[in-house]
Amino acid sequence: MRADRIADHIAAHPTLTPAEAAAQLGYPALQVRRATARAETVLRARRVGPCLGEVAAALHRAGWTTTENELDVEFRGDDRVVAALVLDGDRAPAPAVVWDERYGWRTAASRRHPITKCAVPPSEGEGVRYLVGGIAPPPGDVVAALTPDA
Repeated sequence: MRADRIADHIAAHPTLTPAEAAAQLGYPALQVRRATARAETVLRARRVGPCLGEVAAALHRAGWTTTENELDVEFRGDDRVVAALVLDGDRAPAPAVVWDERYGWRTAASRRHPITKCAVPPSEGEGVRYLVGGIAPPPGDVVAALTPDA
């Protein structure tokens, strides 16, 4: 909760660092080291959110999801942002897609558990395929990379 409040305060006062925002909110310096690190993760997630939403909308327009924007965004224990989108359309090319701020988009072999719990990304094969290069490719590039026989 402290991390979200710090991130909200920084959003309102963009020149602040997480430590400065925590101090202005009255959080004791010795008790917020973890919250300030998590606030930085929350801020990164908020910045990338619109890009992820555009990809989710493009996948919906392609007919691979039944709802337009059902991204599951998580903040992993190692302070990285990951998101998953289940592809539940009739002719979806994969069970799900996952976005990781370190590696970009990939397919997932499972709808139930698309985001792996380990810090090491899964290898290609067995339903996992890394898609386009970069962490924020245009939505059309993600759709093209998923299109069968592309």
